[in-house]
Amino acid sequence: MRDITRFPRRVLLLLGMMALAASLHAQPARWTEVSVGDDHACALDAAGRAWCWGNNHSGQLGARTPEHCGIVSESGRRACYPTASEAVPLPAGGEMRFANLAVGRYVTCGADARGAAFCWGQPLGPPDAYADRCLQGACSFGPVPLEARTRFTAVDMAARCGVQREGTALCWGHDFRTSGTAVKPWPGLAASHVAGDPETSTRCAVAVDGRAFCRGGPEFGFGGNGSRDSASQGTAVDHPVPFTQVAVLGWWACGLDAEGAAHCWGAASYDDATREATERAGFERCERWGTQTWCNTRPAPVAGGLRFRSITAMPRGSMPRFVEMVGLTASGEAYVWDGARVPRPWNPDRRWASISAGDWGQCGVTTGGELFCWGRDPHEEVQGRIAHPEAR
Repeated sequence: MRDITRFPRRVLLLLGMMALAASLHAQPARWTEVSVGDDHACALDAAGRAWCWGNNHSGQLGARTPEHCGIVSESGRRACYPTASEAVPLPAGGEMRFANLAVGRYVTCGADARGAAFCWGQPLGPPDAYADRCLQGACSFGPVPLEARTRFTAVDMAARCGVQREGTALCWGHDFRTSGTAVKPWPGLAASHVAGDPETSTRCAVAVDGRAFCRGGPEFGFGGNGSRDSASQGTAVDHPVPFTQVAVLGWWACGLDAEGAAHCWGAASYDDATREATERAGFERCERWGTQTWCNTRPAPVAGGLRFRSITAMPRGSMPRFVEMVGLTASGEAYVWDGARVPRPWNPDRRWASISAGDWGQCGVTTGGELFCWGRDPHEEVQGRIAHPEAR
């Protein structure tokens, strides 16, 4: 006689297998990383697939741009939104699986687990080349190898740079101005991290030994070595403790030391000129286009004693009137600070795994895999939660 007491066990086993299969199927619907650019944003899901949304005037969403998508503006861009809402993610990158994404102005790039990088959208060129080159057949709507024989540990399309596996920084365009030309801005420097801002042609790199080097104009002590002279050839930042990461926005840079403490140098915004006669503790007077303002010509600590695992530059609107940095702690708390270097909580109701910002807006992925975005500053219009298209 059949032992009917075993039947419930089989049912439980079957239900358990169904639940496991359902969880495995639902796993790709979780977001893991987000990257924001000027006119669009992209995110990775748990399966490594790329999804993009926003303006597609240059094919940066990985989809073909219609010939007549909108009136060409004075800047050469067109309003080209493939969906009724610009915050509906579309599949990008074909069947490729990526380990990380890097969104630039009108281009999207991703690197796979082998370090091979691929890009789609407008070709790499000068940041001020707004002309719609897609109408001239220059844009790619699917992944195209980026330096096909090169393997990267990281790619940053805001900086238009990547770090090769052997530790050499490779950037496209000398001082961002030469279209499509790959150069080594720090010859002989074994780099572990690169960041930059194409608007101001400023870049910084962290060497494998923790030294930081910056290149830029003569403004505001951006070289970080106590001098207000030009850092166009790349100067070593004067800091006794090794850095692990650096973020750049305009003529302002912040770095994390080996313990996660943040330090900033340069000047933090485009129009924060202070005409006060009273000296400000912890700052120096710098001249900006004939106007006196405040800066740090050497790295100065961010207040509060917080420790961060990552740091990200956050522009506040197109050609930002002021800029900020946001740091993520090991527990996923986010703090943001401006040139005063006093951190305050950023969306403290959630814990964050990935944060990115650009002229398009600000986005964050929570530790639970949810994606939230905010619109263009200074209005900070909340777009809210962006669901994965395959989520049930």
